[in-house]
Amino acid sequence: MFLFEAGMSIFGIRLYAICILTGIIVGVFMMLREGKRLGIYSDFIYYGVILAVPLAIVGARIWYILFNLDEGWTFAKIIGLDGGISGLAIQGGIIVAILVVYFWSRAKKVSFYKVIDIMAPALLTAQIFGRWGNFFNKELYGPVIQNVSVFQALLPKFITENMYIAGAYRHPTFLYEGMLNLIGVVGLLIIRRKLKKLESGDLMGGYLIWYGIVRCITETLRSKSGANEVLMVGPIKVSILVSIIFIVCGIAFLIIKRFFGKRELYQDIIENVKMNKIDTILFDLDGTVLNTKRLIDQSFIHTFAKFYPDYKLTDEELDSFFGPTLRETFCRYSNDEKQIQEMMDYYKEFNVKNHTKEYVEPYDGVKDTLKFLKKKGYKLGIVSSKRKEIILLGLDLYDLTQYFEVIIGGDEVEHPKPAPEGINKAIEVLKPKYNVLYVGDNPSDIQTGINANVKTCDVMYSPKFEECEKLNPTYCISSFSSLIKILVE
Repeated sequence: MFLFEAGMSIFGIRLYAICILTGIIVGVFMMLREGKRLGIYSDFIYYGVILAVPLAIVGARIWYILFNLDEGWTFAKIIGLDGGISGLAIQGGIIVAILVVYFWSRAKKVSFYKVIDIMAPALLTAQIFGRWGNFFNKELYGPVIQNVSVFQALLPKFITENMYIAGAYRHPTFLYEGMLNLIGVVGLLIIRRKLKKLESGDLMGGYLIWYGIVRCITETLRSKSGANEVLMVGPIKVSILVSIIFIVCGIAFLIIKRFFGKRELYQDIIENVKMNKIDTILFDLDGTVLNTKRLIDQSFIHTFAKFYPDYKLTDEELDSFFGPTLRETFCRYSNDEKQIQEMMDYYKEFNVKNHTKEYVEPYDGVKDTLKFLKKKGYKLGIVSSKRKEIILLGLDLYDLTQYFEVIIGGDEVEHPKPAPEGINKAIEVLKPKYNVLYVGDNPSDIQTGINANVKTCDVMYSPKFEECEKLNPTYCISSFSSLIKILVE
């Protein structure tokens, strides 16, 4: 990006490169803002840009080379080591960018229509900045100006003077295209805000049509400049041909998707995102955040070995101990209140003593996900059936306590799960502005969330996933980090 032969520079950095980079930054900013309204998480956009921009530049370079094969290309010349990268054809870059975005959206299971909707105005905006780069490079100009005095009167001196090329003042086609693109950007922004019948994906169709028309106009002027700048295949002006193809594709896309595509109104998507926006996330602990199954199993086995030495616990029984309180579990085996209390105390003593990394570990992606959510401003809390001191023991093992603003243990409520008391207490502390999501691994967790009238999420790595699914949780995630995909930042 810093190897251009022609053009002005500041401290050795080409203004062309500065214009291109500025256009990319502004375009990304626009996509992030609108992406938030459409429920597209920012990391998807960031990584998509990191992937698409370099490939689009390569595509623009290859497109330029393909239609200038007579320049005697060598590998060094192609990559800019011999003479600098003095040729990029933006239409090739646009085609590659759209293809990359399509496959990126499919890979990440994000609506392609929503992505190209935020991409269309950003592309036009980036192209405006890019055309100013052409201005500084004194390229992409039009024919000779016939009425110089009017030309100088209408435009600033820094433009008119830089348009004095090859002994004459030239039409600033960069400015014409930039202004027309600006009109296009404003038009797209107004349409997406005001047009109630606008469907998801329509903005890209509008972009292709508008940009195709603009390029037909400016390329016609450029072809009369006398400079050998217009890409040609025999007598055919490639840029005009591709611009016509853009127009046809844009029109065809708008028509065809209304018959075969998924139809969804743009404003409905925004309203749905608003209605489902989540700013507070509460978690169960065991089986959701921390994998404590080995410790819990060993704690029960140790307890039963003392109180029921001849009784052998089955795997199904051990699995069933996840979720209920200790009292509820031991009441299944004894009616003696004194013995139940002794069993609970014995269990707790072993459990606390063995709260080590040998028996307790977070599920994959837990720490990174919590760190990300905290950074993004989500309010996080724990609501568990465990006593608070035991919750803290497990979290402190991996320095996870710092991510939670509230921790509600089973010893802090009168009515255990599936009663909503724990969630309600956490809500009182966190005071969410939007929706609350409760994430758990057990049917009692999902029922607790339902009873508290909050959104629910079941982790599919739970052995009780199928039982949870019968309660119709709002979401199901295959991994802890998948939580990010269902949130609106």
